[in-house]
Amino acid sequence: MKICFVIPAYNDEVSLKKLIENIKSELKKFTLYFIVVNDCSNDKFESLRNSSQIDLITLIKNCGSQKAISIGLNYMLDKEVDFDYLLVMDSDGEDKPEDLNSLIDKTVNNDDNFITFASRKKRQETLMFRFFYFFYRFVFKVFTGKGINFGNFSCIPKKLLKNIVNTSHIDFHYSAAIIKSKQAYRTVPCNKGKRYMGQSKMSFGNLLFHALKSLSIFYEEIFIRFLIIFFLANFIILLNFNFSLAIVLNLMILAPVLVFLTYLYTLIKKKTKNENLVNSLNYSKLIKDIRSL
Repeated sequence: MKICFVIPAYNDEVSLKKLIENIKSELKKFTLYFIVVNDCSNDKFESLRNSSQIDLITLIKNCGSQKAISIGLNYMLDKEVDFDYLLVMDSDGEDKPEDLNSLIDKTVNNDDNFITFASRKKRQETLMFRFFYFFYRFVFKVFTGKGINFGNFSCIPKKLLKNIVNTSHIDFHYSAAIIKSKQAYRTVPCNKGKRYMGQSKMSFGNLLFHALKSLSIFYEEIFIRFLIIFFLANFIILLNFNFSLAIVLNLMILAPVLVFLTYLYTLIKKKTKNENLVNSLNYSKLIKDIRSL
């Protein structure tokens, strides 16, 4: 069985080398192949030359992990890379190689009809980070009606790759795009690992923007939910209070909500306008160099 990996990397050469070594230790019975997407980092990845077969894709500019993943998936589809299962994971060690067999087994046991994600059972971040992440999941559930407790770490069977590549907004927010799509998925509970080295590049600001991108994909659903809640709330207020109070409450609530919805709309429309930059035909416009290590 041949297992292929798509791993976005940004200034994480040392961690990536350790990750690949640990993957090889965990999956000794499989043939392994790695697609590393260098997101315009300073690292040259020379230390990986003695590792298993690797294709290194270097981007002309920093695009972020989500677009880097999309480019890796497009590359696999376009080049018709031979594989049975594809694993998407980060390069820093927080996606644990020890969980790979569970993801693969879950996908195999479902007859390759589902993507399998690693849902986060236990996290390693600070209490403050975990609180805001819990709040984000709560807001996502309230606004979209759908749960989200997983990120990039996932297993894709070969027959679903084309569907994934063609999923709308897959290069904007990988996990949210899958949730939005009709593609079925399953989850396996996995503890989040510790970074091999260094500090996380996910600042609070980056986390907030990442969360807003996921919500913007569901802009229409959020807008409809808001209208329903808005009219129900006004009906209840008018039945139990007076018209003046209803006006005051509406002014207090409408202003921030309209700003929020406008921002989501602007965010997703700006992305939609530029989404032809990365697809199965012209994703190569963002690639500076491709070489085998």
